[in-house]
Amino acid sequence: MINFHTPVLLDIELDHALSLDFDDDEGIVITTFLAQNKDDEGAEVDTPLSLLIDEVIDLFQFDADFQSLYCIAHELDRLTEKVRDTAQRMEDTTLVEDLFNVDPDDLPEVDV
Repeated sequence: MINFHTPVLLDIELDHALSLDFDDDEGIVITTFLAQNKDDEGAEVDTPLSLLIDEVIDLFQFDADFQSLYCIAHELDRLTEKVRDTAQRMEDTTLVEDLFNVDPDDLPEVDV
């Protein structure tokens, strides 16, 4: 048996992309795409956000790091409001189009 180890440095450039989507069964899903070249078909991994959150909770409970959990919860709340506000504005725009048969781009801008 050989008990000698030599580190090897691999210089590999990867194309990395993420997407966020909603699945009826899994809820929010984070999809990670990795490819060696942008033109190559790469590997795709789906991770449910709920699984990631459960693992983060377990890790920070183990470390007794409640402050990090509060920070994560705060950031999730902030991002939730951002997504909800955007969805509301999009819905309101659609309602104006549907109700009055008006293109919202033709309406004058109003400061809110």
